[in-house]
Amino acid sequence: MKLRKIFTLSLAALALAGCADDKFAFDKNGEGKGTLSFAGLSIDYSEEMVTRAEAADGTYMLYVYDSGESLVWSGQYSTILEGTGSISLLAGDYRINVRSTSAAVPDAKFSSPVYGASQTFTITAGETTTLGTITCTLLQCAVSVEYNDDFLSLVTGDGNTSVEVTAGSPLDYVLSYNSGTPKYERRIGYFAVNGNNTTMVVTFKGSIENKTQKMTTTITNLKPRDYHIVKFMKKVDATGSVTIGIEIDGLVADATLDNDIEASEQGDGNDPEAPAGDGGIRLVSTCDYDITQPITVPASGNPFDLTLQAVVPNGVLRFTVDIASTNEDFINSVNTVGGTNLDLINPSEEAMGVFDIVPFPHGAELAGQTLVDFDLSGAQTAILGFPGSHTFRMNVVDTKGCRNSIDVIFIVE
Repeated sequence: MKLRKIFTLSLAALALAGCADDKFAFDKNGEGKGTLSFAGLSIDYSEEMVTRAEAADGTYMLYVYDSGESLVWSGQYSTILEGTGSISLLAGDYRINVRSTSAAVPDAKFSSPVYGASQTFTITAGETTTLGTITCTLLQCAVSVEYNDDFLSLVTGDGNTSVEVTAGSPLDYVLSYNSGTPKYERRIGYFAVNGNNTTMVVTFKGSIENKTQKMTTTITNLKPRDYHIVKFMKKVDATGSVTIGIEIDGLVADATLDNDIEASEQGDGNDPEAPAGDGGIRLVSTCDYDITQPITVPASGNPFDLTLQAVVPNGVLRFTVDIASTNEDFINSVNTVGGTNLDLINPSEEAMGVFDIVPFPHGAELAGQTLVDFDLSGAQTAILGFPGSHTFRMNVVDTKGCRNSIDVIFIVE
C-alpha cells in the first residue's frame, strides 16, 4: 500500500517585456537575467487509501535555491492561485523544492503526512523557463500497529508499542486494558527518513498473562513512501506451546520473535522500564586531552591534536550528535549546512556540510562497529571564528538497546 501526492505543474511561457532592440534583461552588474514563469500552476493530489482525488489547498510551499544552496525565492501556492506570474532570476542553475507545509518534516507524528519533491532547472539569459510536471510523493515512512484477537485475549493490563526511527523521538501506540476490553491506537504514524540505511526499532511493553512482557525487533533500510503494518499475534507451535510473534507487512515480512529471542528481551515479569544500563558504551581519549573536561581550542598556528574513540561492546545501532552553543552565530552557521542534529550513520545530504566544520566519522559502515575512531583536530580552524562554549552530545544506541549520551565540550576564548 502506498501513499502518494501528485503535483502537476503546468507552466505557460510569458513574453518578455521590453523594446525590440533590448533582448536581454541585466542586473546592475551587467549579468544576464531570465524568467521563471508560474502561469497555469495547478496542484492536485490523490491517495490510494482514499477513493477520490481533490484539489490541494493553498498551504503548499515552493522554494527556489541557487547553485550555492542559497534561498532566492519562496512563495505559497495560494498566491499562485490568485493569479499567474513569474520571477526574474540571474542566468544559472537552480533547484525548486515543493512541500505540502512550510513546517519542517516532523521526526515522528500521528496523522501528519508531508509530501514534497525537488527538481533542478536552468535559467538562460533572455529566455523564459518552464518546468513541466513535478510529482510530489510522501517524504516519510508510515507505520500502523495492530493486535489480533488471540493476542488481545492474553492482555491483562495496559501496554504500549514504541516505534522509533529518529533517535530520541519515539512515537507511542498505546494499548489500554479498558477493564478487559482492550483498545489501542489505530492512527497511522509518520516518521522522517534520513538516508538509505535508516533503521526502525519496534518495542512492545505490557502486561501479558499477568506478567510484564517486552519484545523488540528492528526494520532496516527504510525508505520514504514505505507503509509498514506491525501486527502482534498469539502463536501456537506443533507442541501446543503458546508464543507471541510480530508480523511486519512491508519491507520485512513475517518477522517473528518467539522463544528464540535473546533472554534479555523475553518477558520475565520484571519491569521493562527499568534502566537497561549503558552496555559499556563510553568515549575514551586517545590523545593528551581529558575529554571529560571542557577543551580549550588553541589559537591558530598552535597544535591541536584531538583524537578519541567510542567504545560500543555490543556494536553500534545508532550514532547521533546534538550540537549546542552559547554563540548564536555558530548555531546559525551550522543550520545553514544541515542543522544541529546529526545522524552519523545516515547523514542527510544537507548535513554533509557540517562535517567540513567538525570532521565526525560518518556513513553506513559505522553500523555494527564496536570501536569508532574520531580525529577532531581539523575542527580547530573552523571553530576558532566563534567564541564561546560549543557542546557536542554523542548519543549512542547499541544493538541490544542500551544507550549512552556523552558531551564533548569545546571552549573558544
